[in-house]
Amino acid sequence: MIPRHSHRWLPVVAAALAGAAPAHAQGRSDLSPPPARDKIVAEAERVAASRGTRTELPSPLPNPFVARSLEVEAAPVVERPVQPTVNQADLLARIATRIPATGTVTLGGEPILLLGQKRLKVGDTYTISFEGQTYELSIAAVTPTAFTVQRGENLHTRPVHQPATSTNTPQRP
Repeated sequence: MIPRHSHRWLPVVAAALAGAAPAHAQGRSDLSPPPARDKIVAEAERVAASRGTRTELPSPLPNPFVARSLEVEAAPVVERPVQPTVNQADLLARIATRIPATGTVTLGGEPILLLGQKRLKVGDTYTISFEGQTYELSIAAVTPTAFTVQRGENLHTRPVHQPATSTNTPQRP
């Protein structure tokens, strides 16, 4: 709510504010001084005169979307040494440690391996990614405490619940 006597001061305040803006603007101009304008006009005339001529650009133009530190320069192809073949049984053992088994159950006399919500029976295949490659494993056997996976002729049995291997786990005295 506005008091009754405030309407008398409103025109005075508005006039004071309106007069302050032009007084401030009068002290400064938006135009550059004549020597600076002459340089700009000379550069514009030079650019306009070269309009019809062709300009050579640097030969390998940099890609504006890739940082220069990440650009790959053309280098001769170097042959990589052939990596030794991995023992397939050891590989299967390493892959089997990555299978997230949560338990086993027997339904209708048939043992089932539980992987969270996923259920696998003997003979089912399980696809897993390991070190950048995809492997298909077959479930060969399921017992109440362990399961066996098969890849080719290699078999590996591991317990359903693996003990923690963290080095930070405190030991009880």
